Amino acid sequence: MTKNFLKGHLLAGFVLFGFLTTGCSSSSDSVLLVKDRKAQVSIGLPPNPSVTERFAATELSKYLQQMTGAVFTIDSGRGTTSPEIKLMISKDFAKESYTLNIQGHDIILTGGSGRAILYAVYDLLGRLGCRWIAPEFSFYKGHGEYIPHKTTLSFRIPHPIEEAPGFAYRKLDVEEGRTHNLRNLKQIIDWMPKLRFNTLMIPLDYGGTGRVKWDKWRKALTPELKKRGLIIEVGGHGYQNFLNAGMSVAGAGDKGPTLFKLHPEWFGKDKNCDPSPAEYIVFNSSNPAAVNYLIGNVVKYLNGHPEIDIFDFWPPDGARWAECPSFLALGDFQDRQARLANQVDSAIKTIRPDLQLEIIAYARALMPPQKVSLNKDILVDFCPINQSFENQIDDSSNEHNATYVNAIHAWRKRFSGNIGLYSYYRKYAWRSLPNIIPHYMQRDMQWYASVPLQGISIYSEPGDWGTYELNYYTLGHLAWDPDCNVDSLINQFGYVRYDSAWKTIKKAYRSLEQLVRTDGSIPKTRLKSPKEIFQAEKELSGRISEVNTVKQNAHEAALSANLSRLLLMLQYADDDLKIQYSLASHNAQEVLRKKIKELVAFLESNRDKGVFVLSANNNLTSYSRHYGIKAP
Repeated sequence: MTKNFLKGHLLAGFVLFGFLTTGCSSSSDSVLLVKDRKAQVSIGLPPNPSVTERFAATELSKYLQQMTGAVFTIDSGRGTTSPEIKLMISKDFAKESYTLNIQGHDIILTGGSGRAILYAVYDLLGRLGCRWIAPEFSFYKGHGEYIPHKTTLSFRIPHPIEEAPGFAYRKLDVEEGRTHNLRNLKQIIDWMPKLRFNTLMIPLDYGGTGRVKWDKWRKALTPELKKRGLIIEVGGHGYQNFLNAGMSVAGAGDKGPTLFKLHPEWFGKDKNCDPSPAEYIVFNSSNPAAVNYLIGNVVKYLNGHPEIDIFDFWPPDGARWAECPSFLALGDFQDRQARLANQVDSAIKTIRPDLQLEIIAYARALMPPQKVSLNKDILVDFCPINQSFENQIDDSSNEHNATYVNAIHAWRKRFSGNIGLYSYYRKYAWRSLPNIIPHYMQRDMQWYASVPLQGISIYSEPGDWGTYELNYYTLGHLAWDPDCNVDSLINQFGYVRYDSAWKTIKKAYRSLEQLVRTDGSIPKTRLKSPKEIFQAEKELSGRISEVNTVKQNAHEAALSANLSRLLLMLQYADDDLKIQYSLASHNAQEVLRKKIKELVAFLESNRDKGVFVLSANNNLTSYSRHYGIKAP
């Protein structure tokens, strides 16, 4: 990219906000860091530094050297050198709070933990012009981040900077893990603290297939997470991981009798009131022997996994809590879930008082328990899976969203512990359709902060990260400060990604933000009239033409690659609108099948470019179902 152009827009404070608010200043409080490629300061660690504090110092040294070519000495805890960038821990600070200050000839970074110190380091580097737009996935070809180059470098601020997070838990979730592997998981972990995400969620064993499983990556990822001070969250949908019908009796071996054969009373009952081996029917949580068996397996697992900080204890996905009338006497779904969670939490506390248990408010157990008081130390993730993105979450005119608002208020009234949002700001059901929603997310999150909620998570598929990179980038900053300047943030992203072309490209992003969630095939969005869809499709077609023109004149490979990904996004959104138009116009099924077939062929021909994540199953059938058409 054109370095002089980026310097003018990124280093002059044109698009700085939040933790980058005062990147440049005319203040006399200034420290010369580098002069003619020679370091003028050293980096000072606190006494007896932790592995995270040492990593923070190494990162600071590494990036300063990349920026200037200068080599920086790291002073291991003596604290007598000056001038110096001093990394300091204070017990008076909250765990994730930190400050940046200039005292005499020194820059002082003080935090409440090693993780906070690491945030402070990236904050300082951000004020010096570094930008971490996305993880360094292979399809970015080394352009996930922007590091400026200067032979002389100073740092100045007009006053001390004080920072603390708006949301305590800021998570990236592996979930289905369709495109995750060890390499890109490490790239995600490396990027997380740069955007101040603090928790990685990985399934214990997603779907029970062994494909997406914490133990598969545990040995390699745990050191990477721990040296950054990040929170490890493991679990997911999975009572069945600890008690299921097919398990053999302990000591009997693989050929021994199953639990279901020996203890049918341990399992849930179907609508005919017969014990059922189906995993989606929740086991009989009123049976003490069954509960003790499950708790014993949970305790055994956690004893063998001391690295886990948060354990997700969720029922099976699509759980049925009461198929038989006799089970209804055991209480509502949410009461049964809370009672079981309390029992598991109490058992875990005897071996791991530091570990936090998490449940979800989801599906049939969306509302808070009415007769059981959930232990306040248990975390709750609230899951508005059917949220309509056509309206803001707190828009009472939308019946889907109104249901979730009422449930959130009910939770907040009855539960004093921490509640997080299990967001769907990147959703599998969107099928990689470019639903770009930075302003929407901010309005949502400002409302969630007012409730208040204490956490936020988002799915993190590498395979279509290029489609949702602005959502991820924006969410990282909003999770820290819901009131940050989103327009400035979008410009910051845009000038790094598209250089001077951003002035034109910005219109394409604006169109995607305004049209996809309101006119596209996003679930819970109403099908619009042919006239409305035609106008939306006409606008997107114009944007495609504009971006193509810019691409034809692009001389740099990185810019051309970024524009190519954007064109794929725009083409998909445009094709989607054409299908929506056919649906609204009641075109013949043959016409719709042809359009869907062409769309699927387009998507499949552009796999592995960082834009689309496709199913391993028959995509033609899947997309036909998505649009409500019977597949050929």
